[in-house]
Amino acid sequence: MAAASSTFSGTVASRPSVLLLEEYDALAAAIGSALKKFAPHHAVSVARSLADAEKLASETNPELFVLDVDPPWTGLTDFLERMRTALPNARALVIGTPIPAEIAAERGLFGALQFIEKPFELAKFGASVQALLGPWRESESTGPRGTLRSFGAADVVLIHCAATATVIVDVSANAKDFGEIHFVRGELVHAETRKLTGADALREILSWTDARMREAKESPSAKRTIPRGWSDVLVEVLRATKPTEPVRISPADEPPAKRSVKSGKKIVIVDDTEMLLIFAEDILTTGDPELQITTAASGGDGVKKIEAILPDLVLLDYSLPDFNGDEVCARLLQNERTANIPILMMSGHVLEMNSTAARFENVVATIEKPFLSDALVDLVRKTLQGERQPRPKIAEPVPAPKVSAPIPPPVVETKPAPPIAKPPPAPPIIKQVPRTLPRVEVAATAVPVIAMAERDAVLGLFLEVLSMQLTPELQMGAIRAKPASMTVSLQLPPSARNAVPSEIGFQLGTTALDGNGRISTLCLIPTAKPFQPSPTQSAFEIGGVSVIPSPARARVQLTPSGTTPMTIELIANLEIAAVELSSSFQVGRLVLKWRPNSVRVTLNPKAPPQSAARFDATAVKLDNSARIAELLLSPVR
Repeated sequence: MAAASSTFSGTVASRPSVLLLEEYDALAAAIGSALKKFAPHHAVSVARSLADAEKLASETNPELFVLDVDPPWTGLTDFLERMRTALPNARALVIGTPIPAEIAAERGLFGALQFIEKPFELAKFGASVQALLGPWRESESTGPRGTLRSFGAADVVLIHCAATATVIVDVSANAKDFGEIHFVRGELVHAETRKLTGADALREILSWTDARMREAKESPSAKRTIPRGWSDVLVEVLRATKPTEPVRISPADEPPAKRSVKSGKKIVIVDDTEMLLIFAEDILTTGDPELQITTAASGGDGVKKIEAILPDLVLLDYSLPDFNGDEVCARLLQNERTANIPILMMSGHVLEMNSTAARFENVVATIEKPFLSDALVDLVRKTLQGERQPRPKIAEPVPAPKVSAPIPPPVVETKPAPPIAKPPPAPPIIKQVPRTLPRVEVAATAVPVIAMAERDAVLGLFLEVLSMQLTPELQMGAIRAKPASMTVSLQLPPSARNAVPSEIGFQLGTTALDGNGRISTLCLIPTAKPFQPSPTQSAFEIGGVSVIPSPARARVQLTPSGTTPMTIELIANLEIAAVELSSSFQVGRLVLKWRPNSVRVTLNPKAPPQSAARFDATAVKLDNSARIAELLLSPVR
């Protein structure tokens, strides 16, 4: 798979540059294409070996190294040590397996290396690249930041963990301190110095300043002196050795800039991706140094800071670790002090973002991730000046109290029901888009039911393919996909049509899982807009190729390029478990039981369902709202 080094963009010496270390041609093309998008003013060089990378680095003086370390590279420590001397002001983004979250949180930005988990979302990769190439302004909220100048033993530990490497790293300092660290498949198993072994030796090595590292030629020791909780030791040392001042890359004799009190607009940025916070804060303060920017990494922290600061604008991610952006919008509207603060929502979850913008008056603008710096700066400037985007029109489910009517309930003769009191009006500060559904006419003497023998329903769900494995016969293997749209098609039995009019459409609601992590029940929410089928896309433009080992044989896995994603339709035979009615006897929700039989997948919705390929939904990932975020489909042979 190795090939000669290459460049993407003309003569690299005349432009600032990025150097990508990637062994596989398909991944090199995909990541290189993303780099051209997110670093349009930089030439992108690609190296297929460490020797090529060192040669290209000497020719191009890259500002940023992007290093795919999975699988690991022999001699990576020595390469980074040489780059530390040759290019101390460069930064590095490492692509590999995830490092422990507690280490990433404690380490922050002062280390020489920044990490991104493989596989990564394009939005997160773009934010990381733009942040690392950005102005890197000093900031109280993001704290100290490092470059290859600060490359040390802690970085070596993390990069070999991310690379799942098996290696010994020799460490020396002050011409008298010597030690070594052993890794086996990315696990730190042994450390020793002249007098210490195990966790005590690791603690001593990590505390050395100006340490120098190199990889030993011998194999790691089979003994284990460091327990599996070695990450706790690293966190402890990081806390003890964490610098209190930013790592400066300017000349030593340059006087520090005087910190002045800012008087510009106040902005709060809420996003759980640290690099996006850095990127957004850097580019906005570069455009207007007087902006007063505060960041938050969760919805709860964001609400607290917004209530305390009362900013002129909030930049809000939709998907947050504690609760989503729509709940943040609702909480701010419920507080008179924050109800009129404009929100610019940013997300890769376009459907959910647009739905939130349609429902909440305080969302005045949206921007889809990933975005470039100029687009964000321009939109923030317009929003601060009072300009608003046209509000999206999204059909929404009826937000009414529900009365559960299981199927089949007894048919009971009753007297006409007295009028149901209307719920109290919503607080005036919350303005929502008007939503209506066709009324279901109900006889005064009975609740509509579905007969016992007619509960079958056929669900159609359009999916966007995230990756696809191929069998040895080059047929479709396992498919990882996400909903291309929240709206679904639904074929009901004749007896159900008395309760569920044909003009009602449905979208995905909450999903319950059984003890094996498979779908147990699926809820559908009615919408005023009837179902419109999405166009399928049978072509598969390859963005990446990887080989997935398994106990039986290796599988080839394809990932789409992202420009024209492959779209398929999933067809499932489900059982109607209940129809939930609103207080006005409109359809509030359908509850469907997911049967254990397989589903069908087709590239042609017009073809008979019997011709579609059979798959099992072997795994499902839910979002924070308990709706389907991803499905893993395995072929039935």
